Amino acid sequence: MRKQNVPINAVDLEMTKRFAIFSDVHANLPAMQAVRNDVESKKFDSIYCLGDLGGYASQPNEVQDEIMAMGCPTILGNYDEGVGFDRESCGCHYIKPFDIEMSDISFFWTREHTSAEHKDWLRGLPPEIRFEVFGRRVLLCHGSPRDTTEYLFENRSDGYLRQFTTGGKADANADVIVFGHTHVPFHRVVDGVHFINTGSVGRPKDGNPRAGYCVLTIAESSVTSEQIRVDYDVEAASDRLIKAGLPTYFADYLRTGGQVTAGTFQ
Repeated sequence: MRKQNVPINAVDLEMTKRFAIFSDVHANLPAMQAVRNDVESKKFDSIYCLGDLGGYASQPNEVQDEIMAMGCPTILGNYDEGVGFDRESCGCHYIKPFDIEMSDISFFWTREHTSAEHKDWLRGLPPEIRFEVFGRRVLLCHGSPRDTTEYLFENRSDGYLRQFTTGGKADANADVIVFGHTHVPFHRVVDGVHFINTGSVGRPKDGNPRAGYCVLTIAESSVTSEQIRVDYDVEAASDRLIKAGLPTYFADYLRTGGQVTAGTFQ
């Protein structure tokens, strides 16, 4: 039988690096365990965590233990800073009175229920991680390259994001910027710089209650990302936080992927 010549895509011959990156676990241990299991079932060159390990659910210490056991490099989120340094605020910058009330309940509960040993570990986390892949500079941060508490929403204008590109007033010196904080995943390119939001493991806000993380693939000629969603026992996480004395609103938030409104809270 004659051999057929099968054309080979040049991209398939390129070297690639794959990274699993997750953020905003927010004390949701069942969601974190589901993401861990999914990540460990696949092959990645490295795994990274972009912070905000506590808040809004009932297992901040257990989540930290899980991430420490994974051994993945982790950066300091705004919630981690507030809890670790015993601040008076999580730095979430909410405006509406109801959101501020819920944020304060969550923050002070988390600060009180995070052990001294875990706070000490949080204080040692770096604010960012940088590395280079095939000549591309990669920056991992929590909020933005400028500020841990800054929200880079998907609807930010190109002009707003341009300040972090080469020559901008807040030039991040990066070709790929990966971050969390908003809990809504996206991937945009502005002036050749890739802005990639990982979404949230434990408290999504995009209407999808499944736990989320990002796969970043860097090849010699391309940068791509994939948002992965993983099923987990939402009811177990919801029941546990209610039993811990946290508002039922937080449970409804998990069940709806962030689509519950203040008017539904009892």
